[in-house]
Amino acid sequence: MSQTRRTLLKAGAALALAAAAGCGQDDVRLTDQNGQSVHWGDLKGRPRAVFFGFTHCPTICPVTVWELNDALDKIGATSIGIEFITIDPERDTPARLGEYLSAFGPRVRGFTGSPEAIAKLAALFDVTYRKTPLEAGGYTMDHTATVFLVDAQGNVVDLVAYGSPPDVMQTRLRALAEAKP
Repeated sequence: MSQTRRTLLKAGAALALAAAAGCGQDDVRLTDQNGQSVHWGDLKGRPRAVFFGFTHCPTICPVTVWELNDALDKIGATSIGIEFITIDPERDTPARLGEYLSAFGPRVRGFTGSPEAIAKLAALFDVTYRKTPLEAGGYTMDHTATVFLVDAQGNVVDLVAYGSPPDVMQTRLRALAEAKP
């Protein structure tokens, strides 16, 4: 991803979050993989990598979460959490999220919610998604595969595109970990 495109995407996400500040985004109610209810605003307080995906994803979602975990392990950044927000709340129940995310370790926390809550949060990050029928039946989800790096105050400070080289991901995560609150 070019520096210009990254800057524009980051600015767009930051503007969307800032514009939504008065729209109650902190009050968006989600449920984590343990069945605990949480408001989006309650998640502030530590830096985090936010990714919108779904548990039935064959490649992009599990690879992204694995790469984030691996990068954080390599740079020793224990302060950064990974938040996986489903864009498929129809299938991704708290139990399903818990089962899926258990393979990635305790750093990863998954969230589901009502379709309206997920849509509101996705819109704040300018994430698009849609259900796509499969020929054999069922469906998959097409979606934005960007990782949003969010500081402890809840501001998007950088982005990582899907497929970014490991050194790029590590550099950006290191910068997030080292940022002063």
